[in-house]
Amino acid sequence: DASRLSRAMSELAASVDYSGNIVVVRTSPGAASYLASTIDRSGLDSIIGTVAGDDTVMLITRDPAGGATVCQELQDLARA
Repeated sequence: DASRLSRAMSELAASVDYSGNIVVVRTSPGAASYLASTIDRSGLDSIIGTVAGDDTVMLITRDPAGGATVCQELQDLARA
């Protein structure tokens, strides 16, 4: 759900960056797994899946050049 993802991004994301079809979201320590799960359940068709560490989430986009678009979407959600 978009409101849950927006809330999680605004509370947990420290930065969002991308390269090609990979988007990297930095979080505070311990928050990446929760944020990745929220992203996975958000229903964004542009994201194939996520991998979470302790403070980093890596997203893979469906479009080989989709990182820029998804990065912008997540940054917009974090500001909402």
